[in-house]
Amino acid sequence: MNIIEKMHQFKDSYTSNEQKLYQMIIKNPDLIHTFTITQIAGFANVSTSAMLRFCKRLGFNGYKDFKFEMDAWLRSESVQSASDNPLQKIAGSFSDAILSIPETCSDGLYKLSDDIISSGKVMCFGRYRNKVVCDKFRMNLTDLGIPCLIASDLLSYEHSEKLVDSDTTVIIFSVYHDMKSYQSIIEEISSLTDKFWLVTCNIERTRHTPIPNILLLPNISNNYMAVDQQTVMIAFVEMLTYILRQK
Repeated sequence: MNIIEKMHQFKDSYTSNEQKLYQMIIKNPDLIHTFTITQIAGFANVSTSAMLRFCKRLGFNGYKDFKFEMDAWLRSESVQSASDNPLQKIAGSFSDAILSIPETCSDGLYKLSDDIISSGKVMCFGRYRNKVVCDKFRMNLTDLGIPCLIASDLLSYEHSEKLVDSDTTVIIFSVYHDMKSYQSIIEEISSLTDKFWLVTCNIERTRHTPIPNILLLPNISNNYMAVDQQTVMIAFVEMLTYILRQK
């Protein structure tokens, strides 16, 4: 019995928190390869202890053993599903996602660019791997002569919030948008500026957010190959920079 079959075996007896974890992991098993136990718990809006109990229910001593088993399953699925040219398959996954950005995000891209141009300040928030996207966008804006402040952890989020006013454009780059740990900061910023944007790939986390402007980027379809969604974010940043350069 593989790890996915094992999770299915207990699906009728999970607690509510375990159900959240089960549903998220079944839909996105590659998350386990990429993120820590704390981050996985945050994505599902449960505690780290709940994630640990989920692992133990499945018969593992802890998250490390669970992750090892999941990584082994992901590798086996990659081998079974890959074509004769797996590199082409990975490239195609990225290409499909990036090529769909203009179709799905065109209006939002132009509206966000208008907000940036008309603002007195631009601020970008992004934790963990999303910081790479913030750094790239700040470099691009600097080349265009547009100052940009970035915040990459909860402490800098709190300090940056004090600089926000109605003339500030604030952008949160977050692939999976785990906002549980900084919900109060989001609510405060939402009350200060209408030029508040979330750029994410997670539609589930956009349904109850107070952020007024949301850009939902396409997910990479990878058949369980662990590929980095930040690549799509970087492509989005380059498209946004191009629009800003034309203004």
